[in-house]
Amino acid sequence: MNEPAPNWSDVHHWRQRFRHVFPDVLRLPIQPSMPAWLCAHIRTLARQGAKQISILDVGAGDRSLALHLDSVKNLIDYKSQDIDRVWPHDYYDTSEITEQFDLVVSAEVIEHMDAAAKIPFIAELFRLTKPNGWVALTTPNACHANIFWRDFTHVNAIHYYDLAGLLGRAGFTDIGIHRLAKMNWRKRLTVWWYRRLLKLLHVDFAQSIMAVARKPV
Repeated sequence: MNEPAPNWSDVHHWRQRFRHVFPDVLRLPIQPSMPAWLCAHIRTLARQGAKQISILDVGAGDRSLALHLDSVKNLIDYKSQDIDRVWPHDYYDTSEITEQFDLVVSAEVIEHMDAAAKIPFIAELFRLTKPNGWVALTTPNACHANIFWRDFTHVNAIHYYDLAGLLGRAGFTDIGIHRLAKMNWRKRLTVWWYRRLLKLLHVDFAQSIMAVARKPV
C-alpha cells in the first residue's frame, strides 16, 4: 500500500519556524564528533542516577559506533539496526522494534533518503525514543562546498534548519544543532585565514552537522 503524500504546507511551516532560531552556520557550536557528545551525555545521565542507558543505533553499518563508545561501555546497553545483513544486528527493520530507548542515534543515514521518506523516518525515531530520552542525528553539512557530492548514494541534502523543523514537527523539543569538526591548531589557523571568504560565500569548513533533541515526558 502506498504511503500517504506528505503535508508539505505543514512541513514548510515547521521549516520556517526554525529558520531563524539558529544563527548563521559559522556561529553554530562545534563538537569534535558524535561519539564525543554521546560519551559526555551518557556520563551526565549516569551522574543523574541512570542505570544501563539503552542505545539504539539506526543504520548502524559495521557497528563501529559501539567501538567509539568503549569508554562508557559499562554504562550502556547498545543495540543496532540496519537493513544490510552483511553485519550482525539486533534488528533489520525498525518496524520490528517494540521497545524504546534512552538514546536513539542515526549517523549519516538521512541523506540517503528522498525528501518524502525523511518525514516518516524522523517520526519513527520519535516512536523509538523513550519519554525524556534523546535522539542524535548526523548528516553532511549542506553549507559545505562539496562534501555531499562525494558519495553517489547520497540522495537529498538537508539543511540544519530543515532538520530542526522535521524534529520539531515530530514532537521533539530542546533541539540543538552542532557542527562536527576536530579543531587542531592547523585547522584553526586555516579557518582564521579564510574567515572572510567563508562568510562572503556562506560556506562552512565543517563536513557534518549534528542535531540533538529530547522527547518530552
